[in-house]
Amino acid sequence: MENSNPLTTDFRLSHLSTGPSESNCSIAVFAHNEAKNIREALESIAVNTRDKGIEIYVLANGCSDSTVDKVRESADLIDNLWLVETDLADKAGTWNLFIHEILSMERLVEIETCFFMDGDVALAPDALSLLKSALDEVPTAEAAGAMPATGRDKDAWRYRMRLNGMLAGNCYALRSSFIQYIRERNVRMPVGLIGEDFFVSWLVASNVWRNRLPEKDGVRCIFHEEAEFVFRSLSPWRLSDCKTYLRRKWRYTLRGIQHQMLVLMLMRRGLDAIPRDVQELYRKGPLPSRLVWFGLLNALDTIMHLAAVQWVRAQRGKNT
Repeated sequence: MENSNPLTTDFRLSHLSTGPSESNCSIAVFAHNEAKNIREALESIAVNTRDKGIEIYVLANGCSDSTVDKVRESADLIDNLWLVETDLADKAGTWNLFIHEILSMERLVEIETCFFMDGDVALAPDALSLLKSALDEVPTAEAAGAMPATGRDKDAWRYRMRLNGMLAGNCYALRSSFIQYIRERNVRMPVGLIGEDFFVSWLVASNVWRNRLPEKDGVRCIFHEEAEFVFRSLSPWRLSDCKTYLRRKWRYTLRGIQHQMLVLMLMRRGLDAIPRDVQELYRKGPLPSRLVWFGLLNALDTIMHLAAVQWVRAQRGKNT
């Protein structure tokens, strides 16, 4: 099936394997050039979803490698597997596609929970069930986050997630009713926004964009210590990993600036001010300060922040 609506992102939807006719959960797997990892990710999903009514959508966005072939070859692993192919190589835009185009409002009424994960991670057994149970146990919660089981700073990462209510895009769950409200308010991330998990976490925590307050006061974002995901850690002894680390560092710095600009826009002007893409954000958003000091031990962060702010200002100059 192909999407022909010119106002939305084009995509191709294929049903690769059948499963239980009644499923109460959906999972979106974001995959951009993940040929090396997607089979392992799907194998971990198979363990998690065995004998459970869950439909799996692999969102192959802008892939130029053999990711799509690997997904098709994995159809025998997993029940109710769907493949979504789009030329848009952007996670935020693909998140919009899944929320607003792939999932129908009728389907959202039927399901209870929707999971989101990256195609380069593997889930621990029962991770999905634990996240769903966590939501069931806390009626006010709208989101539940899985926790990293690998990484040199995993303990500090887990602490920051709990302290700040910050989901990891590697794996999290949203209550269906929350997604329905996102649909009703037509909330779409700016295409090109880095870190969809930052924006989702803000949506969960904030009242700025809501027409109504939640029916019950209480915690909105929860975490389960045993719902974990794993990924390959970078090694300082690999040149390629060092380059990857610097690229990630740059993206994380730019991510922070983008979200600062976006949240300030929405707090000042409301949801109607949300830009379609990051170029519009750079053009209309409040510019952050260049003078931010992260301390002597974090001199690289200070340098990258200054460079990123300068880069954003240069983008604004190009768009005016």
